[in-house]
Amino acid sequence: MTLDLLGISVYVEKNKAHPIYEKLVSRSGKKADDFPFSTMKDLFVVAACMGAKHKLYEELDSRRDIFSGELFNPKIDVPVLAALAFHRTKDLEVLSDPKQVIEIAQCWANGGIHILIDELLANPGLSPLYNFVELIQEH
Repeated sequence: MTLDLLGISVYVEKNKAHPIYEKLVSRSGKKADDFPFSTMKDLFVVAACMGAKHKLYEELDSRRDIFSGELFNPKIDVPVLAALAFHRTKDLEVLSDPKQVIEIAQCWANGGIHILIDELLANPGLSPLYNFVELIQEH
């Protein structure tokens, strides 16, 4: 069974989370150490995992479309998103509803992005990239 995420928009919290995505995702010509994620999709998946790990499931108050679901790698990202949806619902039926899988991931990411901002930007001394490496090593 595969989840078809084609045409499903992925949203983040417009006022609180989107500025964080802007701070952590690389842009051409910028110093890579300051931007540990190459795409918003990558940051979204990590934020969703952090939200689930720390049980921070937060509904979005205001939404901003940041990318389309077909950007998720079907062999890497989609299984992670499916696992996060199942983790939340404990119901296999959720895996037959791609929109619900994305909605659940959005809420996990909305909770997890605040952990990432604390760990990656508020930790003085090292660049966000090195702080991310430290975070991975801790877990």
